[in-house]
Amino acid sequence: MNNQFSKIKNFFKGWHEKKITLLLITGGVGVLSTGFAQDWWKSVLISFANEVFHTHIQYTEEPTNYVYLTIATLVGAGLIGLGLWFYFKTKEKAKKQTMLQIRHSSIESVDYSKVDVDLSDYNIEPYPILQSEELKVLKEPNLHHALREQEKTVTKILQRIDGNADIELSYWGLAHIPLLFLLGYQLADKSNSSFFEWNQNKLRWEKVKEKHVVYPPLKIEKTDSKQSVEETKEVVVKIGVTYPVNDTDLSGLHLDSLNSFYLHLEPPHRNAIVCKEQLNEYQKRFRQLLDEINQTFPQLERIHLFYSGQPSLAYRLGSSISPRMDKEIWVYNYVGLSQPKYNWAINLKKIGNQIDIKLPGGELL
Repeated sequence: MNNQFSKIKNFFKGWHEKKITLLLITGGVGVLSTGFAQDWWKSVLISFANEVFHTHIQYTEEPTNYVYLTIATLVGAGLIGLGLWFYFKTKEKAKKQTMLQIRHSSIESVDYSKVDVDLSDYNIEPYPILQSEELKVLKEPNLHHALREQEKTVTKILQRIDGNADIELSYWGLAHIPLLFLLGYQLADKSNSSFFEWNQNKLRWEKVKEKHVVYPPLKIEKTDSKQSVEETKEVVVKIGVTYPVNDTDLSGLHLDSLNSFYLHLEPPHRNAIVCKEQLNEYQKRFRQLLDEINQTFPQLERIHLFYSGQPSLAYRLGSSISPRMDKEIWVYNYVGLSQPKYNWAINLKKIGNQIDIKLPGGELL
């Protein structure tokens, strides 16, 4: 069904140019047909039949108007030629939009050619961020190497989109949560963006829809009485979109005494992101929460962020964080079988700044 829709969409694309081309060629064929509609061809057919089949058909030949035939041929052929010229001229001038395809992979490698939409309108420039090898074994040097690789690619992307507002930045991510937030934070909505999510059931990339689709609201739960406003220097922010983020999952991080804020769906569920409007709305809600926290706690120094959700939303939330307005933010990575379950974290920094790493559970040998 999607392939059929893409074919129909491609057919109607450039419809005005196609109508002009069709009009010119149809007009040319029509003029040619009037020239050849004279009776001269009847004499040719009758002569052929009499010769081959030994018939004795009588036919009184009328003189051919060769002047009219010549004019009709020239005009008709000219219109057809003009139509073909116009078609190829407009086709050559049709400029494809550039898509910078960020292929972010630190969890698993997938086939980026399998996608649910037609991308033939784009000149695709792939920008791979491959970190799977570095993150097979949890060690601080490996994490630093993965961060350096990501920074190199982000630097190239920023240079590529600088001053080019017509470039579409497209995110295709299967990476660890801290790396997703970091990428969004460092790129910070610098360009028109699109998002693709990996469908594990269909084994293909699916574009987050541009059109409106009904989606659930984010709810908020606050636990803000553990510390007074004056003494609060650190808070916990939890975001549960795909799965719930339970307080018990934070065991071993020594954050129990901090005030916490929990944005979540009711209930959280897989494949929750259905449209781009939803990404925008959830990003707005997250930004409002950060503003509320900043305004409520004047002594705030640090936010500990825990996230369960899809890569596109993580990227988008990261892009809404501001080094000018927000305090230090640490983003934690979840591994269900580790102890503690959030076994490493990084603080968000812009390009060129040293990123710190925490390993609450220690390195894995």
